[in-house]
Amino acid sequence: MSYITIEGGNKLEGDIPLQGSKNATLPILAASVLCNGTVILKNCPDITDVREMLHALSYAGVRSSLHDGILELDTSNAVPCYFGPELAGKTRGGVLLLGAFTGRFGEAGMAYPGGCVIGARPIDLHCKVLRDLHTTLTEEEEGVFVKGKPGGGHVFLSYPSVGATENAVLAAVCAGGRTVISGAAMEPEVSELCRFLNRAGAKISGIGTRHIVIDGVRRLHETEYTITGDRIVAGTYLAAAAMSGGEVILRKTRRVCMKGIFESFRAVGARIYRDCDTLVLKAPDTLHSIPELVTAPFPAFPTDMQSQMTALLSVAKGDSRIYETVFESRFGVVTELQKMGADVRNRGRFALIHGVEKLHGASVAASDLRSGAALVLAAAVAEGQSKVYGYDFIARGYEDICGIFRLLGARIEITEEK
Repeated sequence: MSYITIEGGNKLEGDIPLQGSKNATLPILAASVLCNGTVILKNCPDITDVREMLHALSYAGVRSSLHDGILELDTSNAVPCYFGPELAGKTRGGVLLLGAFTGRFGEAGMAYPGGCVIGARPIDLHCKVLRDLHTTLTEEEEGVFVKGKPGGGHVFLSYPSVGATENAVLAAVCAGGRTVISGAAMEPEVSELCRFLNRAGAKISGIGTRHIVIDGVRRLHETEYTITGDRIVAGTYLAAAAMSGGEVILRKTRRVCMKGIFESFRAVGARIYRDCDTLVLKAPDTLHSIPELVTAPFPAFPTDMQSQMTALLSVAKGDSRIYETVFESRFGVVTELQKMGADVRNRGRFALIHGVEKLHGASVAASDLRSGAALVLAAAVAEGQSKVYGYDFIARGYEDICGIFRLLGARIEITEEK
């Protein structure tokens, strides 16, 4: 397994570019199937999750080429197919192929994606929204199978699931009639999917609200689109500056929505500046604790930043508490931070944090994408050498994380362990 070696203790500061958003790219890749032709995506991140999604799409006849941040897709020869466990289990974005293929072909099949180390991610809401759009969906031992061209209807979500909202949008854009999605997720990545689809000829209104209205069109056309920067990756690199007492300038941040994230950085004392395409964070002399930080759907503090903020608060002065409301098992980073001298305890859905003056180097292991990023942050500010195992998790969402940290002054390298 590949691991990262870091000699900690350097102040992290510098000028770095921001990669394209993983959580926006994956649903847009699924949506490209609806365009029936050539789709060009600019600022596409070259990460494992994107590569795995492209691999799955290739089984359905989609051709792709990704070079220097430009992804070209040809979906004109796409055909419906069954995505087995070896494809469905690679990336959680694969479940969005249900809505996309149903929307174009009136049929789709996929093995169950299963759970995740950060908690259960059932697909019951995904199944519900497809049934609400008048398809026939059966759940069998081999997976989920959908038949029938979607029709307009009213989709009500009891919980603002991002994936279920996206699947409803994907299935509805080429459906007959009008679809109304009530209780929709408002995450920026949902809005980005809708903007991409409108660029390709869809008729979607209510973007960015809990109430999305879609008037079905006969077909979508070829298009070109530039993907917004990744707000979670941005938050990770801003945290690196805050934890190390440095200053980071992030480029390519136009239209990146940092609501819910900026507030937490200001709460710990950091100063943030922004113009149309740049973000700057200057660390405070002393990091302050946050008495209560709660993860919740947008516009609240995002669960995908929880592990990184746990690492940051472990070196903040005072006592902090984080309440995780989205995933029930997302405190896997706690035991690893303890190996580095952090005074962090897990109490069910709570993390209780007493800030320490310094962390020390240790060998630690990532259990998921975001815990891996958090451990890199902790290792970068710790005294001595650390080894962070589980690089494959980190590569799912971070493009060349070691190269970026080197630009910020970190002593970091990746080792391929046989």
